[in-house]
Amino acid sequence: MKPHRIRLWLFLIVVIIILLSPLAYWLTGVGQASGRLSAEIAHAPDGTLLSSPKAEALHRLALPMRVEQLLVYPLLLVTFQLSGGALALRRRLEGKAHTPPSGQVQNLPLLQRWMGRLIPHAWRQRLAGRHLLVVLGFVLIFDLALALLYLPFNYYSGFILAHQFGLSTQTAPGWAGDWLKNLIITLVIDGPVWTGFYALLRLMPRRWPIPAGALLVLFSAAFVLAEPLVITPLFYQVRPLNDARLRARILALAGRADMHVDEVYVINASSKTTEANAYFTGFGGAQRIVLFDTLLTGYTPDQVEVVLAHEMGHWYFRHVWLGLLGMGAAGWIGLFGLRWLLKHSWRRLDLSGPADVAGLPYLLAVVAIVTALSLPFINGLSRFGERQADRFALEVSHKPGVFIELFERLAVQNLSPVDASAWEKLIFYTHPSIAERIRMAEGNIRDY
Repeated sequence: MKPHRIRLWLFLIVVIIILLSPLAYWLTGVGQASGRLSAEIAHAPDGTLLSSPKAEALHRLALPMRVEQLLVYPLLLVTFQLSGGALALRRRLEGKAHTPPSGQVQNLPLLQRWMGRLIPHAWRQRLAGRHLLVVLGFVLIFDLALALLYLPFNYYSGFILAHQFGLSTQTAPGWAGDWLKNLIITLVIDGPVWTGFYALLRLMPRRWPIPAGALLVLFSAAFVLAEPLVITPLFYQVRPLNDARLRARILALAGRADMHVDEVYVINASSKTTEANAYFTGFGGAQRIVLFDTLLTGYTPDQVEVVLAHEMGHWYFRHVWLGLLGMGAAGWIGLFGLRWLLKHSWRRLDLSGPADVAGLPYLLAVVAIVTALSLPFINGLSRFGERQADRFALEVSHKPGVFIELFERLAVQNLSPVDASAWEKLIFYTHPSIAERIRMAEGNIRDY
C-alpha cells in the first residue's frame, strides 16, 4: 500500500474514533446507572473525606474523555495534514477564487483601484485579494468541519451525560442553540484572526512575529474586556445583585480588604445547570464579580461571602493582569518558534511556502502538542493563584469553618471528586482539590 493511502486510512480511523467514542462511553452503562447512586460525601474512620459514589462514577467517564481530547485532537490534525486533505481543500478554493462569477468581473477594476489607494504597491505585490479569500474560506470550512465532527462527542458530554447525572436543566433545543451560538462566535473570531495572521506572513516574511505578538496581547485584552459585556449576555441573563443585605455584607467585606467594589452581577445559570459557581473577570475599571444564581438560592449568606472573598483575592493579586502578561510573553516567544518551524518544514509538507494556509492544521497540531506538554506548568501556576485567593478569603472573611462547609457542599452539588491521583492533578487540575482546600482551612482553624 502506498504511503499516501496509509496516511489517508489513518486519518479516517481517527475520524471514526471521534465519531464512535460517545457510543463507547454510553455502552459502559455508567451514566444509565447514575440515578441509583448517592451524591453525598462521607468520612472514612480516620476522618478522611471521601468522594460520593455518584461523583466517582462521573469521574470514571470524565477522565478518559479528557485524555481522549488531549491525545486524539492533535492526532486528527496531523493525519489530516499528512493525508493531503488540507492541500486539496486549498487547491479547490484557489480554483474558485481564480474564476469569479461573471457578474462580479466588471467590479474588479473598481475594487483594485480602491485597494490601490489604501494599500502600498509593495504590499499589493505580496498580497492578492484572492489569497485573502482563500485563507478566509479555508478557515471557515475547517472550523465548521471540526465543529460537526465533534458534535456527537460534545452532545454526549454536554447534554446526555450531564442529564444522566442531574447536572443539566437545559432542553435539547436550548443546548443546540448554545452550540450554534458558540459556532458562530468561533467563525466570526477565527476568520479575521487567521486571515490577518497569514496576511502578516506574506507582508512581513521575516518580522511578522513582532506585530503578531503585539496584536495577540491587544486582542487578548480586548476579549477579556468584551467577554462579560458582549458574549456572556448571549448565553445568560445578567443582572446586578439586588439583595440589599448581601450587598451590604459585600461592601463591608471589601472595606476590610481595602478594596473598592462597584458592582456584583448574577447570571441565571439555573436555566442550564444545577452547578454552583462564581468567577472574576476583567481588569482596570471593567472588573466584575459574577455569581451563579444557584449559589444565591442554595447557600447561606456566610458561604456566599466566602465565595466573594475568594473572587476578591483574584482581584487583589491582579491575576487577570498577570495572566495576560504571561500569555503575551509566552505567545510572543511561541510565534518566533513557529517562524523557525515553518521555515524548516514547509517543503516537507508540500506547501507553497510558510504563508500557505494549507499548513494551518499542522500549526494547530503544534500548538496543541506544546500546550499539552506545558499543562503541568500552566495548571501549576493556576493552582498557585487559586491557593492565593483561598488564603485571602480565609484571612478576610475569618470564617474557616464556613469555608469547609462551603466546599463540602460544592462537592455534593457539583459532583466534584474530593481528591485525585497526583498525575491527574498535575496535568488537568486548574484548582487545588477539595481535600487540599479543606486541609488549608483546617490549618487556618488551628492557627486561631
